Amino acid sequence: MKSYLSRSKVYEKAEPSKNAMKIYIFCEGQDTESKYFGYFKGLSSNINVIPIPNQNGQSDPLKLKERAIFLFYGDEDLPESSLEFKLSKEYKDQVWFVIDTDRWNEGNKIGLLREFCDSKNTEYPHWFVAQSNPCFELWQYYHFYDTKPNEVEVNQCTTFKEFVAIQIRGGFDSRKMPIELSAAIENSINNFESTNNQPKLYSTEVHLLGQIVLPFVKDKLKIAKEMMQIL
Repeated sequence: MKSYLSRSKVYEKAEPSKNAMKIYIFCEGQDTESKYFGYFKGLSSNINVIPIPNQNGQSDPLKLKERAIFLFYGDEDLPESSLEFKLSKEYKDQVWFVIDTDRWNEGNKIGLLREFCDSKNTEYPHWFVAQSNPCFELWQYYHFYDTKPNEVEVNQCTTFKEFVAIQIRGGFDSRKMPIELSAAIENSINNFESTNNQPKLYSTEVHLLGQIVLPFVKDKLKIAKEMMQIL
């Protein structure tokens, strides 16, 4: 396993431009996904990555959808000027929902979320779903591995998160390891399979989101990797 510097020791955080494209990422979890995407927050002045954890444990895909609608559009009693978030068509802002498969296929909740996003995409801002099967930790796994997980080894663990913690010594560190974004995208694409508009087991769609972020941050990630090689 490579030795990694924390982001703060490699390069200075850049303030996002007021004219930057914004990517709002509604995360099923309150911690793992937000910390991961937080690595890229402010890394480029031309893109503003805004991870939004679930509220009070409400990680249901349709609850995340309801929260997004409220944050962007409010309700009849909330003046538009007081909204916390605003979407820009001019800068082609995007909204993403990062969803696990393992417990949300009941009641077609993911399918309904996808249908909602599709209905929003006749014009900008665009809305997307990035689904992982079984969970977001699979995306972290692909930062370091170019083949699908060994199912026998997975089944020897209590959870998939435990499996990833074993495969990545010490577990995935979101303060450092997102530096391998480019490898994760390539590995995820090469191992991706889908059926009925959803990823099969050990496939994730997070590379679609990664492909949006990478062009804006790749120079900073390159600097970080060069610093690693010097040490």
